[in-house]
Amino acid sequence: MTLAIHIDGPAGAPPLVFLHAIATSAALWRPQVEQLSQRFGVVRVDLPGHGASALLPEGAGFADYADAVAETLSTHGIDRFSLVGMSFGAMVAMQVALRHAARVERLVLACCAARTPPPVAAMWHERIAMVEREGIETQVETSLDRWFTPDFAAASPQTLDGVRGMIRQTPAAGFVAAARIIATLDHMALLPKLAMPCLVLAGAEDKAAAPAMMQDFAAHIPTARFATLPAAHLANVEAPGAFGETIARFVEGQ
Repeated sequence: MTLAIHIDGPAGAPPLVFLHAIATSAALWRPQVEQLSQRFGVVRVDLPGHGASALLPEGAGFADYADAVAETLSTHGIDRFSLVGMSFGAMVAMQVALRHAARVERLVLACCAARTPPPVAAMWHERIAMVEREGIETQVETSLDRWFTPDFAAASPQTLDGVRGMIRQTPAAGFVAAARIIATLDHMALLPKLAMPCLVLAGAEDKAAAPAMMQDFAAHIPTARFATLPAAHLANVEAPGAFGETIARFVEGQ
């Protein structure tokens, strides 16, 4: 299955592929398009059930999402690329890097977990039940509260409205499918197999993916370096300049 894809930048530029968070879409990466499309081919993929991409068949897991991403990139002639994942997108990116390792030059895992412990899985199941019962609107304001610091939220109402719109536009079935596999996440035993250069990037004020937890799983990746940005969960939105510059330096080997 191929997914919706958005490509910006000059022909022949090094491809830099972006995978977004749950309940958003490729539009999450708009700040990075302006920043990076002069030097890279900025490739943004709508994950299954999000944006303009259809759902995968019922029961699909991380491997299926990863294979759909890889197939989509192949369809567009993108054989070798660096890969950036945010939150749920980073969980998928881990599987892309494991299942299609020869194609991934560098890997960035931003604001994510490598394992969902039972209490967090229970919270995801509660969210799933709410969405199935009452719709995606139940996730809008609680997600914004988790994703941004209070100061940023107060100072950036237009930015929050844009993210609020992405959440509302996410099909309930797409959210539920992604949330179900997040609840099963356990990539810890796979992390030592990641052989490409890897940057694990945390938001210093992220309560959804705490920096200490991310630093712990980064220690299981032999090639990883760890860094933080002054932001909460959606660091590419809250600190777009620092996020883009950090990514660019890493991808260029600095």
